[in-house]
Amino acid sequence: MGNTTATVVLIDDSAGVRELLKTQFRLSGLLTVVGDGANGVEAIGLAHRHQPDLLLLDLSMPSMDGLDALHGILTVSPQTRVVIYTGFESNGLADRALELGAAAFLEKSVPIEQMAHRLHAILSGTPASAPSAPSERRLEVVPDPVDDQVSADQDHAHDDQSVLDEHLERFREVFEQAAIGMATMTLTGSIVRANRALGTILLRKHEDLVGVDYATLTSGRGDHLSTALDEIVLGAADLVHLEHEVSGTSQPRHVQASIAAIRDEAGAPLYLFLQVQDVTAQRAAEERLRLSEERFRLLVDAVEEYAIFMLSPEGLVVSWNPGAQRSEGYRAEEIIGRHFRTFYPRELQEARHPEYELERALADGHYSEEGWRVRKDGSTFWAHVVITAVFDDSGQHLGFAKVTRDITTTRESQEALRQSEERFRLLVEAVSDYAIFMLDPEGHVMSWNTGAQRSTGYPSREIIGQHFRIFYLPESQAERHPENELEIALSTGRYEEEGWRVRKDGTRYWSNVVITAVFNDVGDHVGFAKVTRDRTEQRMAEKEREQINESLEALNERLRQAAADQTQFLAVTAHELRTPAAVLRGSADTLSRHWADLGEHERIGLLAGMSSSAERLGRLLNDLLTASKLDSDALNLRPERASIASLVETAVDGARASRKDVDIRVGELPDLEVMVDPSRFGQAIDNLIGNAISHGTAPVHLEVAASDGLAHIRVSDSGAGVDTDVLPRLFERFATGDNVRGTGLGLFIVRELARASGGDAFYEAPTSDNPAGTFVLTVPIA
Repeated sequence: MGNTTATVVLIDDSAGVRELLKTQFRLSGLLTVVGDGANGVEAIGLAHRHQPDLLLLDLSMPSMDGLDALHGILTVSPQTRVVIYTGFESNGLADRALELGAAAFLEKSVPIEQMAHRLHAILSGTPASAPSAPSERRLEVVPDPVDDQVSADQDHAHDDQSVLDEHLERFREVFEQAAIGMATMTLTGSIVRANRALGTILLRKHEDLVGVDYATLTSGRGDHLSTALDEIVLGAADLVHLEHEVSGTSQPRHVQASIAAIRDEAGAPLYLFLQVQDVTAQRAAEERLRLSEERFRLLVDAVEEYAIFMLSPEGLVVSWNPGAQRSEGYRAEEIIGRHFRTFYPRELQEARHPEYELERALADGHYSEEGWRVRKDGSTFWAHVVITAVFDDSGQHLGFAKVTRDITTTRESQEALRQSEERFRLLVEAVSDYAIFMLDPEGHVMSWNTGAQRSTGYPSREIIGQHFRIFYLPESQAERHPENELEIALSTGRYEEEGWRVRKDGTRYWSNVVITAVFNDVGDHVGFAKVTRDRTEQRMAEKEREQINESLEALNERLRQAAADQTQFLAVTAHELRTPAAVLRGSADTLSRHWADLGEHERIGLLAGMSSSAERLGRLLNDLLTASKLDSDALNLRPERASIASLVETAVDGARASRKDVDIRVGELPDLEVMVDPSRFGQAIDNLIGNAISHGTAPVHLEVAASDGLAHIRVSDSGAGVDTDVLPRLFERFATGDNVRGTGLGLFIVRELARASGGDAFYEAPTSDNPAGTFVLTVPIA
């Protein structure tokens, strides 16, 4: 670098670190600090203003961290070498930084007095090579001229460093082997280092998490994370918790994240420590428990033959179900809060029999008996009572569950039982929305209700005795699917599914089916209970919703693609404008400042460059204007008869003049006239030639032929042809290849101008004689 000291910009959120480095760099005489800042936003601004030789960049900073700022720095100052300077270890992080364009990676464990020499060596030498090499080894290729000066200090610090290294190694072992997910993050939430457990929990490779913004993993809870990080950085909280689903996973994953700030002695946050636990199973269990409790509540509320209610440890009624109201006669608001001795005859109350029952249940776990109980109206009934002591998971006694059944009629006669069964049969037959019927162990229909006749069309006299496979599609019958359902129900207790069934008239309906194996009191299998509900309308509504959702998703994808195309177009257009503008500005400045110092050939060269850049800007602006007019249908073509040979020669001469040293070969031009707007035709030819020069290989060939009333202008080059991934969108607006050169408007304009003139533009696939393929423009012959 000669005798001129290199210019440096320092970026670190610690003012003390910046001041120390500035002092060290000044004393070294090797580096000149031209600016310093505390975050990534300031880094981009300072890089743009000073265009330094080197920018020393911290990673963990508020507002915008180092990794986020790296691209912006290199965009505004491409020649600047950016060196990452951080307290984080390099594992994975150095590779990520170098992928983003960093020249080197230094840990803050490097002695401060060596920094100037290290950075000077980086500027003088060759930047780090392969991304797979550890960052420390990248830096060691630069000789350290101060090693001899600090060796004595290093000997004195060796023992302390050994102790520190031992503690750090223990921390690394705990970090890597921890069963819970752990990571260190920048103050803005970018992951710097992650352990294997975190990768397992988030269903990703842990090394791929380095550099990832954690907010992108929170499945729509990025705003909540941002608020939590602000609370930590501003000191409003030392620890925050965030529960979220993990984005982009093939299976649901629910996690609990805890984030804490690691602070310096002054209390300023240095970086964030993240702990993540997989709570998927826990939340699923909680949901299952909630559903189970809800089902149990609904079951209890639905039961009318049993009084099922809870008692407090003292025997006070705390819940009440319809069965209890039915058997006891009390409404819930009348009985809740009263002692359950209310249900007992006076003599049992005086004998403290209710309290005795609770004592026995608490001592033995449960208590059961049969005896007389008293209703609200004073009448008595014979009841079967079961009292069970209820405890929570910690063993705390919560109260008692009491189930009472009126079995007066059972004791009186078997006839009462028969009448009860008859009432149940009538209840089932009265249900019209569900098909409820019994099957014998072989699958023959034994009973039939109104809902079954309504949904299948069979009256009871036609269906009882037939096998229930009659309700199934022929292919399901051939596969013995009905028999398989009974086998599963018998082995597991029940079977449930949804599927197509067949009515008597042959029409199909979508049905929810539950088959339950039925056993008698001694455990003998007596058949199956089958409940079927017609869900055809719901099925059709679900299918319609699915189709609507698919249409919306397709529309959203088109909108996302349009937004991405527009973003890319703006970025590329800015790039395309910037280069010629920079040449014009730089050349004009050089000529104005150093006209007398420049030789004639230098002036001519600069002026030629300005002219070429101006022509390039003109072509770009002309394309933009033409595309805008095409979009708004405001393009006014003035077609006229013109010689195709003259038009092509004029366009080729212009292309040769604006693109020096480009080999353009024109075949023999036929003597024919076409009906086109000459200026727009020339623009289309120029765009085709420009496309071949930009994306192909010289020489460029141009030929003209006539066929079917059209003039065919064929342009090809000697390159590899159009990539297959680009072909479907080749003539669309903003379509570019992988190298993203150009605005993506050139071929779009060619096609639109050709169609506006009555012709077209297309691409002929490569052949053995023409491996690059050919772009063809057609216009009407006059």
